[in-house]
Amino acid sequence: MSHAPGAPRRPEQPNPPGRPRKSMFKYYDPERIERDKAVVLAHELTVARGENRRLVRTTDGELFSYLAEEIGFTTGGAGPKITTGPGMLFGATLFWIAVPALGIFILAGPPGITPGELAGLVFAELFMIAGGWYFTHLGRAEHRARKLRKARGLPKPLLGAPLDLP
Repeated sequence: MSHAPGAPRRPEQPNPPGRPRKSMFKYYDPERIERDKAVVLAHELTVARGENRRLVRTTDGELFSYLAEEIGFTTGGAGPKITTGPGMLFGATLFWIAVPALGIFILAGPPGITPGELAGLVFAELFMIAGGWYFTHLGRAEHRARKLRKARGLPKPLLGAPLDLP
């Protein structure tokens, strides 16, 4: 990095002892591997006792064993790209606004509509109802999971990240 002559240099931030420098790139942390092994072992013991748990990385990159109801909905892969409960409920609101609007349009029946077009509109109405229910379900599940995590002091899961188990 070049800087103008005579310009003050930004002092280097000291790295806390035992912690690698934060970066957007992956870094090798041998202590993290040991922590991951301990979490995997504890997770396997709780699953053997019959608990329904999932191994997931947190937003800090640490491995954590969550109960199924503490996760909410998954935000990675081919699933929804909305990551919060209120965002999902906003999407549901848009669907639920479209349902009665399309229903009124179908009942008013524009002149000259063919039976094929009417069938398509009914299919679109059913699709809107299914989408509204799905988004409402996901939004409520994430809201309940967030409340549970907050009450139990748990970190937020990062569900789109690969596990990379030791």
